[in-house]
Amino acid sequence: MIGILLVLHGSKLNEWKEVAVKYADLLREYFGLVEYGFIEFNSPTITDAAKTLIEKGATTIVVVPLLFAAGAHFRRDIPKQLEEVAKKNVKIIIADPIGVDKRVAEILKERVEIALKSTADQ
Repeated sequence: MIGILLVLHGSKLNEWKEVAVKYADLLREYFGLVEYGFIEFNSPTITDAAKTLIEKGATTIVVVPLLFAAGAHFRRDIPKQLEEVAKKNVKIIIADPIGVDKRVAEILKERVEIALKSTADQ
């Protein structure tokens, strides 16, 4: 069974958890088994979320980083936090970060337009 592990950076602000919950809910529209984990600051950790997926029957975990680029968190921290889980009888696949994507640019354009409109209304 395939499990999806959405990975977010995390923050000392609680809004990050709300973002994680909402993105996980959106991914559940496409995949049945979805959990989220944070690189730092929030819980569950990546390790704990992966363990939950295994407990729910995942034999393959696709790690989906909600990150824009492959920096230190992607290259070092995510694999390190998955070391313990990788020793279990489970296949772990780490998807690429979001990167440059026209769909993201369209969302950014929309945010600019909304910001300009809101300041024009003041």
